[in-house]
Amino acid sequence: MSYATPYAGLKVVDISQGFAGPYCAGIFALYGADVIKVEPFEGDWIRAIGKSYGGQTPLGMAANPHKRSIALNLKSDAACDIVHKLAADADVFLESFRPGVSARLGVGFDEIKKINPNIIYGSVSGFGQTGPYARRPGSDTVLQSFSGLVAVNKGNDEIPHRVGMLVPDTITGVYAHQAVAAALAGRGDEVEGIHLDLSLAQAMGAFLAPKIIERVLAGGEPRILNAPAGSYETSDGGYIGLALVKEDQYARICDAMGLEGVRDDPRYVDFELRAKNFNTLKPVFEARFKEKTADEWVQIMRESDILAERINSTDDWLNDAHTIETGMAPEVEQAGIGCIPFPIVPGTTPRDANTDQLFPAIGEHGRDVLTGLGIDSEAIEALVAEGAVYLPD
Repeated sequence: MSYATPYAGLKVVDISQGFAGPYCAGIFALYGADVIKVEPFEGDWIRAIGKSYGGQTPLGMAANPHKRSIALNLKSDAACDIVHKLAADADVFLESFRPGVSARLGVGFDEIKKINPNIIYGSVSGFGQTGPYARRPGSDTVLQSFSGLVAVNKGNDEIPHRVGMLVPDTITGVYAHQAVAAALAGRGDEVEGIHLDLSLAQAMGAFLAPKIIERVLAGGEPRILNAPAGSYETSDGGYIGLALVKEDQYARICDAMGLEGVRDDPRYVDFELRAKNFNTLKPVFEARFKEKTADEWVQIMRESDILAERINSTDDWLNDAHTIETGMAPEVEQAGIGCIPFPIVPGTTPRDANTDQLFPAIGEHGRDVLTGLGIDSEAIEALVAEGAVYLPD
């Protein structure tokens, strides 16, 4: 155990699929935990989302670093027995079925708790384990819509847009990791294990707390925040993201951009008036930004210590000097793919994989996992023959 791998010696059984649950378990793996990924013969369904490269998809890789994979048919009694054996000495157990499914499969909280009374059991779902929507399917898009994230993400066309990234899944994975980590810290005082209800719906409520509170206090649609903050197109087709959080910053922005007229205009003297009159202020900034290139504006803004930045593409970010010098996305080697950038989760330290692959193939570690449970070669082959276990060639 070290600062780099504080969870070395911790055992996590991860039977979750998709992104939120696996991402939670993946963070534990990045911190050194032994995470055993239990997935069906065809693999976690996230493996089929997006283009596959060497048997891996970007979503699957982001969610499953450093895990050991075993492929089981959980509808088989023998496979269920294997999960029970894995759970017997586990610290954490994660699942992401719809409420009630894990119990029907024999791997619900009550069943696992009988085997391991101190287990920290996390259930990741769209809408939680209780309530009128508990059994509804919940995808990232569904929860972006349900939570109100899409509503607050209006484009210039004034139409609400889905964010082009798995925000609810990722946020839930981070919050879930936080909740499990807290349970681990407190379990010394607990006699029995705990069942954590980790829903995308609740995670998004927490994530959007400032917007929710603001909406209630404003008694309706909140005012435009910090006008003239926003995204502006430049003369070369690039875009600048402009922000301000203090009143004096507005004057600095106007001075840097040569807009003394709107700086001193009584319609725009404070945040409230600028929000009220943004329909007349915005065109002035739009026209001015189109007079110079993105590089020119970035230089001007930096010289005046203004909160502004070029809106980068992924390639721009990867090739940026700061990204490179601070090692935000070091290259890792993956069999069948080659070198790829793997952005670092803050606080974790890049480490070498213990196997040939940083990201596991379906069932890659099945034989080792079963052997570790004391199951001999003959019994393993019998499990394969009866359809309880899949072992890749």
